[in-house]
Amino acid sequence: MTLSHIASALGPPVLYLLAAGLLARSLAADPARRAPLAALLAIAAALLHAYVLFSAIRVPGGVRIAITDGASLVGWVVGASVAVTMATSALGALPIVLLAVAALLALGTGALTGFAEIPTPQWELSAHIALAALAAGWLAIAVTVVLLLTLQDARLRSRRPLGVIGLLPPVETMEKLLFRALGGGFVVLTLALFTGAFFVHDLRAQHLTHKVVLAVAAWIVFGVLLWGRVRAGWRGRRARRFTVAGFVILALAYFGSKFVLENLLGRHWG
Repeated sequence: MTLSHIASALGPPVLYLLAAGLLARSLAADPARRAPLAALLAIAAALLHAYVLFSAIRVPGGVRIAITDGASLVGWVVGASVAVTMATSALGALPIVLLAVAALLALGTGALTGFAEIPTPQWELSAHIALAALAAGWLAIAVTVVLLLTLQDARLRSRRPLGVIGLLPPVETMEKLLFRALGGGFVVLTLALFTGAFFVHDLRAQHLTHKVVLAVAAWIVFGVLLWGRVRAGWRGRRARRFTVAGFVILALAYFGSKFVLENLLGRHWG
């Protein structure tokens, strides 16, 4: 990466963190007050992130998505979703954590170069990629909420002062947000799997076996969790364990299989 590429890649993380800092400052002064400037900065960060990311993956004749660019794309979904939410709702310190996640994932933009160039995709493949990224981003939000819920639960059970944890929304609100993200992510993941089926002709020849099997396994885990929520009111530790398990399997489906295939075996999907 050249110096100019490094500078442009650092722009989105810096803006995300500045937005998080402004929100933290606003919460310290008045936890109930919104921070419109922080929301505007988060929106600017998401817009710059999109520009830098798509500039990085565009190559002559198509696109090239390295594993770090894939992570950055997930981070963009997280950042954009949080930015929109900040403009319409007050969720305490939750956006601060999610903006930090978006900043971390954005750091990898253009850091690596994959050898597998994808010819300029038709709208069907573009839709599949967009749906897969959207599902992964919303499910990443869900697993982040799960981690924060675990901290909240541990602090409440210990009967110690909540400290900064007290700036998060109440547990009931966090669980509603969790299942909202899970529900949206599951629907979009279903559509991503459906659209992806149009491009599978031979799982083994296209080196897609592990990716597809793991993605379907993750879909089943999330589906069982949502079924349990509707039919039996699942929540708490059981819901958190299912969420983490599903997200880990989904991450292995894309990032794990892509790393092994491209970096260890010297092959690529397709």
